[in-house]
Amino acid sequence: MAAKAPRYQMMDMVSERIRRLRDRFIATMPEISAQRARIVTAAYEDTMNMPAVLRRGVVLSRILDEMDIYIADDELLVGGMAEMPRGVPLFPEYAVDFIMRELDEFETRVADRFVLRPETKEELRNLLPRWEGACLNDYAFPLFSEEGRKAAGNFCYLLTATRSGVGHMIVDYEYWLHKGIPGIVADLEDLRDSVDRMDPEACERLEFYESALLMMAAVRRFVLRYAALARSQAETCADGIRRRELELIARTCEHLAEHKPETFRQACQSFFFLHLILQMEANGHSVSPGRFDQYMYPFFKTALEADPNARETAEELIHCLWIKLSEINKVRDKLNSIAFGGYPMFQHITLGGQDKDGKCAVNELSYICLDATARVGLFQPSTSIRWFYGMPDEFLDSAVRIASFGTGMPAFFNDEVLISNMLQLGYSLEQARGYAVVGCTEETVPGIAEPWLTGGFFNLAKMIEYTIFDGLDIITGEQQEFRTGAVEDFSGFEDFVAAYKKQLGHYVRLHIACDNILDIAHAKLMPTVFEGIVMQGCKERGKSSMQGGALFNSTTINAVGIANVADSLACIRQAIYEDKVFTWRELKDALRANYAGHEKIRAYMKNRVPKYGTDTEAVDALGNDIVNELYGIISQYKNPRNGPYLLALYSISTNVMVADRTGATPDGRKVGESLADGGVSCSHGVDREGPTALLNSVARLDPYKATGSTLLNLKLHPSVFEDGRNIGKVSALFKTFFLSKGQHIQLNVVDAATLRDAQRHPEKHPFLTVRVAGFSVFFTTIDPRTQEEIIARTEHFG
Repeated sequence: MAAKAPRYQMMDMVSERIRRLRDRFIATMPEISAQRARIVTAAYEDTMNMPAVLRRGVVLSRILDEMDIYIADDELLVGGMAEMPRGVPLFPEYAVDFIMRELDEFETRVADRFVLRPETKEELRNLLPRWEGACLNDYAFPLFSEEGRKAAGNFCYLLTATRSGVGHMIVDYEYWLHKGIPGIVADLEDLRDSVDRMDPEACERLEFYESALLMMAAVRRFVLRYAALARSQAETCADGIRRRELELIARTCEHLAEHKPETFRQACQSFFFLHLILQMEANGHSVSPGRFDQYMYPFFKTALEADPNARETAEELIHCLWIKLSEINKVRDKLNSIAFGGYPMFQHITLGGQDKDGKCAVNELSYICLDATARVGLFQPSTSIRWFYGMPDEFLDSAVRIASFGTGMPAFFNDEVLISNMLQLGYSLEQARGYAVVGCTEETVPGIAEPWLTGGFFNLAKMIEYTIFDGLDIITGEQQEFRTGAVEDFSGFEDFVAAYKKQLGHYVRLHIACDNILDIAHAKLMPTVFEGIVMQGCKERGKSSMQGGALFNSTTINAVGIANVADSLACIRQAIYEDKVFTWRELKDALRANYAGHEKIRAYMKNRVPKYGTDTEAVDALGNDIVNELYGIISQYKNPRNGPYLLALYSISTNVMVADRTGATPDGRKVGESLADGGVSCSHGVDREGPTALLNSVARLDPYKATGSTLLNLKLHPSVFEDGRNIGKVSALFKTFFLSKGQHIQLNVVDAATLRDAQRHPEKHPFLTVRVAGFSVFFTTIDPRTQEEIIARTEHFG
């Protein structure tokens, strides 16, 4: 029998308990629950005349009091989003239109399937219509301008947080663990009692504190409900070992209801209660644990000092926690199941990096968390490491070794650039050194910022189409209002670039106008009071994060397709203006025909023009020019929370989502073919010069302009790492890239043959994990279009 691959050898290095929990997780299909929707509907109907801040306090309190809870066999850490394992609640207050429309499709759709019991479906058919016209999206959509709605409908940009919460934040977990429930209640009471009634904002602040105190009282009752359930199960448990485990769960929860955590076990359970309830208040994804190895290390260190054998117990608790994090889920509409397929929740844990004094922050817990990602073998939490000059080579090599197993984790981030970017945004040096990763590749400083990283995805390639055809959408045939003139009348390439930049400026403005309306809608209707309790600035100001209470506020616009734009500009410059191989009329005819009958033009554009990703400075400069232009456009705007707009270069899977709605592009890409993946990755098949050439091209994009983040995918064939070879060489490659000011890099280590076999025989590959964009998922759970896009990425053999 052939030896197991290194990844599966690592997955065997867990306790029998973890094997059973993992196997049950894999065997259990996510199931939609109607319970939260039922509770929230009744709560909203009972609070019709209540201010939104207070109303949200009542709503969360009733959820925590009334939802059914469970403790599954073998669990050491407890808590769930619904009444059953892998249960998924609904959030009707944000949107019900897609749920009603797709109610009969959730069980059969290609990606992100959900079990939906007949009685649940029937209840939802009766319940959800009561929300029509009263959801967040019902409030926001009519406020968009007609042109703004049309541009979104034409996939010039994709708006997010239209049917869900915002998420994308890291709260102050350290404060939660340091204070505990009673300490936080005392802080809130002191702040409430100190409100000056002469303050013009006194009423709003008092409402915030009343809502927050309602929530914290409900949190305490919620924790005690788990204590009671554990004691009840212990009383009837025939197995002595499990009975003692249940009694320990009960004691842990009872302690947390009255005191701050003292042991590592208590800290793990306290952390998970906080993390879980954040997900239950609002269903925005990318609620990220941040620097888990830093704020949990004091508890771990104390455990080791008390008992040298405590490491084994701590490892099993972390493995349990990784499985609990994987259970957290949300229901997305069919379209978003393409962009976010595979049930990802983007719960990002950041390891390593520097402490507030600039010293290496790698500790023993950093290694344990890194190993846990490999040993548990699931797709959550997303894991990354922060690299800087002072990082031990041993830790970087360990991270590369685990990435070589093919799960796409950990990802790698460069402190030498990202700390500088945090300083640009106004953070102090100490704060900047504490940054962590949110969601895919976005950076924020934990506990003090509401970064609104869901500003949406801007389709750069669509602007090429609108520039060439003077505002005509060749997919829909509609002429847009904004025009920049016939390209045949341009005197040279510079005129075309200038027209393209005008299109960018116009549509970015429309995009931001929609974002600002969404920002206001969330503040007005869905203030995140519970998040505000654990976000510095919010509780002190008596204002939720959605209302601008955090110390730092920003919104990020995520640009998609920079490689396609650089390549298209290079093709236009060479073929139309320099070599005059084709006329504008010939190129436009080819693009309208999706290159059918114009294979000569397509072949020239694909094969005769140097591209971004081949270490060609002239082409890379075109891409960097557009990055600079975007930065200038975006940075002139402010959001309603008086924070800046930031530029990011990443796509998640929106490069696949927009493929059918973006006309053929001059780089030879056809309609339906995805745009370049990642964010700063090159177009598919271009990086034939090898990874070094690709990294050199990426490094020429100014890393200090994309302060919202960048994303680079690199696909290596598994043979690169056979017998543990080349770990050091890949580490050296990463260090060289980071010394050239690259922000981020992540690996997919899988061969196309294995992926094809998984398409044909998904049952043989239950744990096959791939890196889609800034997140990893099981390959067999994602949309076939996204599967094909991953297979199409270039494999580098060494």
